[in-house]
Amino acid sequence: VDPRLAAEREAALDHRFAIVENNLKLLELKESRESEQEKSAKLLRNILPERVIRVLQREGASKPELFDNVTVFFSDIVGFTRMSAELTPEAVIAELSDIFTQFDHIFTSHGCERIKTIGDAYLAVCGLPEPRPEHCANILRSALEARAYLERRNQDSPHQWRMRFGIHSGSVVGGIVGTEKYLYDIFGDTVNTAARMEQLSEPMRINVSETVRNLAPADCVFTPRPPQEVKGKGEMKMFFLDR
Repeated sequence: VDPRLAAEREAALDHRFAIVENNLKLLELKESRESEQEKSAKLLRNILPERVIRVLQREGASKPELFDNVTVFFSDIVGFTRMSAELTPEAVIAELSDIFTQFDHIFTSHGCERIKTIGDAYLAVCGLPEPRPEHCANILRSALEARAYLERRNQDSPHQWRMRFGIHSGSVVGGIVGTEKYLYDIFGDTVNTAARMEQLSEPMRINVSETVRNLAPADCVFTPRPPQEVKGKGEMKMFFLDR
């Protein structure tokens, strides 16, 4: 065999191997980049509504918006400070994570958005960022399912958690808060009133405003309550949602 030809063939093989190796590295790099992009997208979907993500990707920023027809849900655990003091921090986090994860499934299944959790409080809304004509009905159904889930859970769990629930309908402003760490939040009198409905509720009862009562589907059953003084609003009529 001609030594010169053998050397040329060996050089050609080395070149081909180098090309294949380089292509494999590029493919691995592409797959790694796509995996990281998917992780980032999944993280964004956990903290921002889908439409807001699309606006951010398209325009680089998302302006606050006014949403006229929404329903806001608040819940809060009764006696949380006392009960959590009896558990380890890890156990408290595990309990809240388990409950709120199930709440997420319930509210999402009815077209609602979880806005945030604040300690033991859970805030959700329906009617934004996409309008939903059935925003009130969706929140009411979600609230009933969330309460039923908690009742079932308490039957088998060593830790008994009881919640107050509050609901109000109206308009809110929604938008991204912060630039380094994104948080989508909602503001306005409707949010404050929903929080007041929760505070004036009773353990394992769903307290709603007269506005919600008037928007509710005909098959909902309510128990009227005596009007109560609401901070910043004066006296308001309210109702317990029974079913």
